[in-house]
Amino acid sequence: MIEEIININVINYSDYTVHIVDDSRSITAMLTNLLEEEGYNVTSTSNGKDAINYIYKNKPNLIILDVEMPVMDGYETIEQLKKYKQTSNIPVIFHTALTKPDVIGYLFEIGASDYISKPFIPEELLARIEKEIKNINLQNILKDKMSKLAEALSTDPLTKTYNKMHMTSIINSSLKKLEIDGKGSFSLIYIDIDQFNSFTKIHGMKESENAIKKISIVLKQSIRDKDVLSRWSGDMFMILCPQIAKDNLDDMAKYIKNNIGEITFKSDMHLTCTISMINSSTATSKQELLTKLETRMSDLTAVSKNSIVSTDGKVIR
Repeated sequence: MIEEIININVINYSDYTVHIVDDSRSITAMLTNLLEEEGYNVTSTSNGKDAINYIYKNKPNLIILDVEMPVMDGYETIEQLKKYKQTSNIPVIFHTALTKPDVIGYLFEIGASDYISKPFIPEELLARIEKEIKNINLQNILKDKMSKLAEALSTDPLTKTYNKMHMTSIINSSLKKLEIDGKGSFSLIYIDIDQFNSFTKIHGMKESENAIKKISIVLKQSIRDKDVLSRWSGDMFMILCPQIAKDNLDDMAKYIKNNIGEITFKSDMHLTCTISMINSSTATSKQELLTKLETRMSDLTAVSKNSIVSTDGKVIR
């Protein structure tokens, strides 16, 4: 990350678009030539009204905005841009002949990132633009890193499914939503791969990890798009199924069980699984729901593996 932040100084200008808003054709032409020579993509409009329409649709990276223009001046233009989420964060550099301190202060008050005086000095203008572009670049790097960090914190590194911590959060949020809505339900499918410790002892950790990957792929292919899959622990998986009838849930569990049983592992070996299910209507809290589900699984595996216990507690072979 440190290396990437240092590299904000290495900018590919062609990745950025600067939009000029100025009613003077000569100034627009001068700015366009200057920026294009640096490698920037440049677009322009001649008044605030046209600028707002263009910027809203095309979202340039940076705006150079004149203050005094017909139809809509720079003050009203930036106020309009700051109203909309899509355009409020685009940095604006004002380009103005007005240099009184109270005017400059007002420009910053209404949202300007910077300003440049008319007539402009090319080197100064380019430096101010580059400063804003570096800020954009840094923000993008940090946003990307935060996104990757959030993904890492919520994802199991081996299977790329959600981890237990994130799945627990989803279950909790789902229960709270049901409480607010006052209707609906979801079901949980808890899958335990039978005799997986023995498999690991025979074939080793690497082959066990490959097996878990294969199983996770099969599980992803066995559920609906709206269902949520997680690796709950070493050889256990959890699936949250929103709004599903009991018969359909039972059929899904059978389908999952059969699909796992058909996977061929090392030495033509096959594995079985035991599945426990529960409906959210049977509990009032996340902890109560998970405790009931895990107890049901523990009771089942103590007497019978390669089986399914449905939401009503009945065992399905």
